[in-house]
Amino acid sequence: MGDVRMKFAPAPANDFHDFYETYFARCRALVPNIRVIAAKWTFEDLIPGLSDFDTRFVVDNAMAVDDWHEMSLAVGRVHAEMATEFKHWARNLEHLPGLNFTVSEMMHPLLSYPEFLQWTFFAGARDAIDGIETVLAAHKWSNRDEVYHLKKVATYFGPYIRGIDPPINMGVWESKYPLHSRFMHYFTPPVQAIVSLAQQRTVRGKFEALRLARETLPNPEVIDLVFHVLENHYEIPELYAEPRLTELERQLDDYLRDAWAAITAQVTLIPGSAEDTRETLAAKVNAIALDPIEVFFSSANFTRLMKGRLLFYAQEIPWFDAIWLIKNELGRIVQNFCTAPLEAYALARFGTELEADQVLDRLRGNLLTEKEVDGVRKFVEIAGAPLIAGEEKAQAQAAAGIYEP
Repeated sequence: MGDVRMKFAPAPANDFHDFYETYFARCRALVPNIRVIAAKWTFEDLIPGLSDFDTRFVVDNAMAVDDWHEMSLAVGRVHAEMATEFKHWARNLEHLPGLNFTVSEMMHPLLSYPEFLQWTFFAGARDAIDGIETVLAAHKWSNRDEVYHLKKVATYFGPYIRGIDPPINMGVWESKYPLHSRFMHYFTPPVQAIVSLAQQRTVRGKFEALRLARETLPNPEVIDLVFHVLENHYEIPELYAEPRLTELERQLDDYLRDAWAAITAQVTLIPGSAEDTRETLAAKVNAIALDPIEVFFSSANFTRLMKGRLLFYAQEIPWFDAIWLIKNELGRIVQNFCTAPLEAYALARFGTELEADQVLDRLRGNLLTEKEVDGVRKFVEIAGAPLIAGEEKAQAQAAAGIYEP
């Protein structure tokens, strides 16, 4: 990584359009209820060879529980088939869509999620897209938006942590990933959030956010450097070598600190400070009192296609690396899908803090049957078990097996 004579695989053609059209057609062939394919960010933000494609599906209002179950399995099969057939799209296929909503859910104020404003609606039913975009265009900035972006800043604030973002399914472009990770995964997201907080509107695209940052925030020369590197598809050998790489990390960290200090007057929910660190900022954001209903939905939103995702990761596809992906999902699944939503539900319904097990006891024979309560506890036991080297795919398969009734 530190050799300034390093050679790079040239930037590939931008085939994201071909990818999403193929993917959408294959998913709709199995799940006709899918009406729209969307994805996070804008088309210009997708870096060929390095970016993944964060798909989001919008489906028919008639979806029932069994329909979601079948959709999860079907989309998982599409991922497995396409990852086998199109080796070069392995990166694009890493995740089944994380967020999936019906058309009416997308327009319901209770379910409004700030990330919706960062979606691009690439293809599908024009009437559904027009209706959703009309609702999103009328959205007014709220505390919910401010919390969302403050969490983004807090998540990425501070120096880059080496090893946090390993290169997965990168193929011949893996040598470029150190800069892609730093610039597009750990620098641009907090810049985007800071610009959104400053303007009190959610900025959709990463490149759009960088352009706005250059115009409105201190140290525009850092943004110029980012654009220079992106325009050259990360082929700047000296940035990979020490001590320049460490200097770059410090430069990006300093930029975020100065940018945050410049916009704290626009922040209303916490007392921002130029002296904030990763720890102090996280503590302030975590102390914000949140509506437990919003906490419930922010966790439960991601559950619908997880079974299919785990089953996809359990497949044996020689060139598809799923081990880190399994560790990532099983490492957070109990907290995100059981503990957090159950504890939030207790606050919303009972008005008191309860542990997840206590909530299940209260709901047994009331909202949940004996079988459902036992099923949740079995899922926690299986999905939350320590991962064993060499057994990750079997553990993903087991967690998927108990995921739904």
